[in-house]
Order: sequence, then C-alpha cells, then structure tokens
Amino acid sequence: MCATCFPPPEPAAKPATATVRAPRTTTSVRGGTTRTSTRPPARVPGARAVATHAPIDPKTVRIYHVTHVENLASIFGAGAILADTAGAEPEVDLSAPAAREFRRSAPVEGTDHVVADYVPFLLSTDAHVWESLRTGSPDPRLAAGATARPASDHVLFVTSIEKAVGARTEQVGAVAVTGADVAATGSVVDSAWPDVLRALQRIHRDDDGAQLASAEFLVHDALPLERVLLIAVGNDRVRDRVKAVLDAFDLRTRVAVHPPYFQPNGGAVSES
Repeated sequence: MCATCFPPPEPAAKPATATVRAPRTTTSVRGGTTRTSTRPPARVPGARAVATHAPIDPKTVRIYHVTHVENLASIFGAGAILADTAGAEPEVDLSAPAAREFRRSAPVEGTDHVVADYVPFLLSTDAHVWESLRTGSPDPRLAAGATARPASDHVLFVTSIEKAVGARTEQVGAVAVTGADVAATGSVVDSAWPDVLRALQRIHRDDDGAQLASAEFLVHDALPLERVLLIAVGNDRVRDRVKAVLDAFDLRTRVAVHPPYFQPNGGAVSES
C-alpha cells in the first residue's frame, strides 16, 4: 500500500471555545452611540446546559379538597374544612376505614402531629384518587361504594397555597407536603416552610407529572371558609344546591360550574 494513496490524517482539532460577540451599536442623528442589541455568548459544543426553573409562587399554585355534596352542611356549620382529628364528621365518608386509621398513626416529621391532624388537598385536578372517583375505578384509599356515586355529586374546594398557609410560614407543621401517597412513604417529611417550598418545586418540575398526580398538600387543623377561593361543581343542579346551603348559613363563597373538572380532563374554571 503506497503512502500517497490516502491523505495524511487531519491534525487534532483544538477544543472549541465560546466567542462573545460585542454589542452592535448605532449612531444617532445627534452623534451619540446607542446600544441596540446584545447576543448571548455562544454555547460550547458538548457543554452541559444548566436548567433553570422559576420558583414556586404560593399565590398562583391552586390546591383542591374533594368532598361529597352531602358534607357541605357540616362544613358550612363549622365555618371551616376540618381535619379528621379536629372534629370532621362527614355525612358521606370518602375514605376507606383502613386508610383513615393509617393516617391517624402516620407521623409528620419535625412535629408532634400525624397526617390525620391535617386537611388534605390535591395539587392537581387529575390526581389519582380524584380520577378514581371520576371514573368509578376501585381504589384502596376510598370507601366501599364511593366510586359508585356520580362524580358530579362531589364538589372541589379550591384555594391557593398562599391562602392556605396565611401568615404561619414561621410555624413548623402549619402546612406540610408529600410528593407520594402517604401509605407508600409511611410518613410526611416536609413540614417547615422552606422545605415545603423546595418540595413543591420538585413536584412541579417532575417531567412525567407522576408526583403532581400523587402529591398532597396538608393544612393543619382546619381551613377557614374565608380562605376558600371558590367551590367548583359539575353542573347547574349541584351549583343551585350548594348556593342554597350557603344561603342557609349566610355565606358568600363563590361557586363555579366547570364540568371538565368532573371528567377525565381538566381545564380553566368559568365562574357563575
């Protein structure tokens, strides 16, 4: 084989370097120099991009508490959604007895509380347990017969994380959050406000949304009705029923009809 049959090997390439472009400038009619644009530095091939995520804003993150319409009288009478151990007495209990007992012993770390000391909220209208109610699918967390009832017989209390926590950000255990079902984890870890915010950040940036569909936001003891943004319902019939109960207790909580919340897909609320 002759040495001239193939060209000599190329010299090794030098590592690529990023070149920063100087800002383009233009001269105004008065002779002054004005910067019109600046391009970001070129990305070095092979360099790892740094992912950035906007921090969680407690004002805008909505949370949802599911209950049966038959439970509204006791909730409105108390002036709050009560935790299990704070005296909640639902007319229609959605929780399976075994699940309820487990929550009465599952600890919230960093506190002397158990999960049953908290009002549970979902972080998504497509959460797994709500999906089971909407589709009539068996779920060990739900009471026998719960999935046999129409989804439209339930209501969603909607609020924001900011409304739920209020001024209690210095109080460890005022709220807590878990990205997985409590029965799977055995306890709730994040109960200090900075840890809660970091956990919410992780949950919301989970690529496949699995944590968002499993997560619970927990509010200690009770959520007063004045902290509820609205009550979402599935149809006009239930809306009228909710408003009648509100009127009986002289309450003015907003009611919104939004059928998709009660079907296998979510969407924006239209208030009425």
